[in-house]
Amino acid sequence: MSLIIQKYGGKALATADDIRQVARLIHERRRDGTRLVIVVSAMGETTDRYLDMARSVNPHPSGRELDVLLSVGERISIAMLALALNALERDVAVSLTGAQAGIITDTVHTAAKIVEIRPLRVWEILEQNRIPIIAGYQGITTDKNISTLGRGGTDATAVCLAVALNAERVEFMKDVEGIHTADPKLIPAARVIPEASYEEVLQMMGCGAKILQVAAVEMAAQHKVQLAIGNSKTGIAGTILTERPLGRRTLTAVIVMPGVRCLLFDSTAHLAEAVERLRIAGSAPLIASQSGGKGLLVLRPEDKLTLESFHEPEIPREPLSLVTLVGPGVGSASELAEAVQRKLKFYHEQVAALQITESRLSVLLPGDAARRFAESVHELCVTEPALRPVGEARA
Repeated sequence: MSLIIQKYGGKALATADDIRQVARLIHERRRDGTRLVIVVSAMGETTDRYLDMARSVNPHPSGRELDVLLSVGERISIAMLALALNALERDVAVSLTGAQAGIITDTVHTAAKIVEIRPLRVWEILEQNRIPIIAGYQGITTDKNISTLGRGGTDATAVCLAVALNAERVEFMKDVEGIHTADPKLIPAARVIPEASYEEVLQMMGCGAKILQVAAVEMAAQHKVQLAIGNSKTGIAGTILTERPLGRRTLTAVIVMPGVRCLLFDSTAHLAEAVERLRIAGSAPLIASQSGGKGLLVLRPEDKLTLESFHEPEIPREPLSLVTLVGPGVGSASELAEAVQRKLKFYHEQVAALQITESRLSVLLPGDAARRFAESVHELCVTEPALRPVGEARA
């Protein structure tokens, strides 16, 4: 009998009705003969609310006490979901905190990393033909304190449990059908990608796509854990992540990251210093280029503060967005490059930067021009593919 880890995020559990719907889906899946381990996040925006509560009484709360407070959100979720499942089938579900599930972390409060999982209680519950409902995002430190894993920590919990339990795969149940060829809110014609490689997804997230926690995908790739992304309303997984996609393609997705910053450096030495400072802060530039002894750096919106001591001028334009074409053959596909260059002729005076690598083609444009360019490239390559290698990627 296969063992599946399912992870439900805060949006999937935002209300009592949502929780009952998730419980029905889990119950139906169990009746199909699948053994399930469920990992959950806090309901809705609970974590942000608890952070505000803490700062209302202490503007500089300690990490230890923050972890005690922030871990409450997931505890509420596991209890509520277990109660909903037990209303459908008597005593079928058992809630477990991170500590009860044997999730052991290092001692870095609010940003802990899992160092070991001892899933004895989880196995006991599975052997009783019941469903463990486990609190994501949290664990217990090696010195016996409650810890939390930072943003996206529930994704890491699910993948680590899959490794520890030798599960068949992890299913991330969200408010979308799967990973899309573009943001559907920006480009309504975006399609679900049936399968993608870990590397493609990591590239997409590196360009601004909000899919999963980066560390969770990296761990899945390292341990060859199959991942799936599906809809928490229907229970259908639209995208499968594997070591490599089943079909050949040039273009996987068109990603738009708004609000990026572009700094100009008068020397390559200053550019190198800025890149190193970003590396120390755990980040990296979206684009770093040099020419004629000068440099250019394109930053994520959140990285501006990391380089606030640098006084290099920004490109004096309206707010910029980075449009990135991601795919295993983007950099070497001459037909695609020619098509993009033809599209760019309409925006020639507005292009602030252009960079091509083996798996990315990035263009820096003002916001509205970026949206129009992204939509036109998506239409050319995905919606009505004029390029045969790209067309093979259609959903």
